Amino acid sequence: MQKERFFISLAAGAVMALVACSPAPVPETSAPAAEAAPTKAFAPAEQKEAQPSTPANVPASYKDIAFPEFRYVAPVPAEYRVQLSDSVSGYIVSDRSLPLVSLTVYFEESNLPATLKDEAASEMVGSMFRRGGGGGISAHALDDSLEFVSAAISTSAGTFRAAFDIDCLSKDFPAMLELSKKVISAPAFDKEQLEIMKANYATAYERRYDTPAKVLSALKAKVNYAPNPRLWDANDKEYRKVSVADVKRLAEGVFSSKRIVFALSGDVDRDSAVTQLKEFFDAWKVAPAKAKKPAPEPLAFLRKPGTYVVDKDITQANISMSQPFVRRPHPDYYPTAVASFILGGGSFTSRLVNRVRSDEGLAYSVYSTAGNDYRDTAMTTIALQTKVESADFAIKLIFEEVEKLAKEGPTPEELAQAKKAIVESLPSLFDSPEATALIFAQDELLGKKQSHYVDFVNEVNAVTAEQVKAMTAKYFDKSKMTISVVGPVAKLEKLGPFTVIPLDSLEFR
Repeated sequence: MQKERFFISLAAGAVMALVACSPAPVPETSAPAAEAAPTKAFAPAEQKEAQPSTPANVPASYKDIAFPEFRYVAPVPAEYRVQLSDSVSGYIVSDRSLPLVSLTVYFEESNLPATLKDEAASEMVGSMFRRGGGGGISAHALDDSLEFVSAAISTSAGTFRAAFDIDCLSKDFPAMLELSKKVISAPAFDKEQLEIMKANYATAYERRYDTPAKVLSALKAKVNYAPNPRLWDANDKEYRKVSVADVKRLAEGVFSSKRIVFALSGDVDRDSAVTQLKEFFDAWKVAPAKAKKPAPEPLAFLRKPGTYVVDKDITQANISMSQPFVRRPHPDYYPTAVASFILGGGSFTSRLVNRVRSDEGLAYSVYSTAGNDYRDTAMTTIALQTKVESADFAIKLIFEEVEKLAKEGPTPEELAQAKKAIVESLPSLFDSPEATALIFAQDELLGKKQSHYVDFVNEVNAVTAEQVKAMTAKYFDKSKMTISVVGPVAKLEKLGPFTVIPLDSLEFR
């Protein structure tokens, strides 16, 4: 019956559409049909309207269109910064277009386990604050409450800082503030939720080497870094042994830092938010840890150049070539970033892509990077995937391009394009109020100057061709690089002498 009604309705609709599209009936008149005025469709050709001519100021080709010069003006952190107390500061970026609020609060606090035994539990601490419920609210009730108002609260704890995040409708923000305080100041660490998390970590461990990319990442770390507690790897057995008591012990003091930096954005009034957050942080009471936590030490390099291979039966060799670089701020960073862009960071405009991919067809992706790190010495890297049989030839071509750039330097066009592209990428960092607030808060924790993004533009534009030559030779030096390769050892003899690293020895213990 429903189908019959549907077809009847459809047929009726079609009839109505035909009627609507049919010409209206011509009324009867006394005038002869032959004397009726001709319609426009049958008007003589000479009566057709002339086509408008192209204005003189419109270019003949899109190639002739002239655009004004792009001048990037970075947002100024001081315009958004507020100081609530000696230990609490932050950034507020208002956007009243949608009734949404986002808050991230960073606590500068080291969370490094003192022993390898505690590594597994320490990895779970940050997430368990939120996942385990708290403040007299069970884990399931907390999930239901947040879902009911389309809100989210999350917690995390890393090596250098802990954080919690709130995303909600602006009308619910005061309630979410109080709820987050309850959860964080009185965590429950629900046992059932901990068991789920333990199973997830154990499963992730068991599948840690499922892809060549994961193996390469582990190999790169193993052959470049000296042992450090920050690099410790727990195993599946250790994850499964974690108890609620372990998590509680390691969670002490995680959110009690004396230095707090927040990022608030969205549908908020600045003055009202300042008052609200000041009251919130004045009432923040989390006891410090009873036992002193070890301070994180910078990562150190082994400094043993050479080629290292993990044997894996695959058709594409995964390759990464790395060398110690600098810890920012450092005067070599900007000219090396420009050099890297020209060498392999500029996608299809880069030399490595043109030579290795476009000319020789040896790789879909080949690129270079200049690491950006304010806590540790970073690395410069060249990476690619290529057929196992062509791995040695691809590496040979790469270092030919490195030597050519180091010897001859960039063309004026390459240098100008690299500077332009790097500077014009900066606005993407501030593409939303939330991103703007977050990046300023993170920069403050790292100690960046308030003028950092203005200085960035000036430093990039000041890079010379001679600096590019010098930095290429200094930081992409084959004799100082470790070459990490994942592929079948039996087919990589042409790489020359290399050290085979067993897969089961990649962990830091």
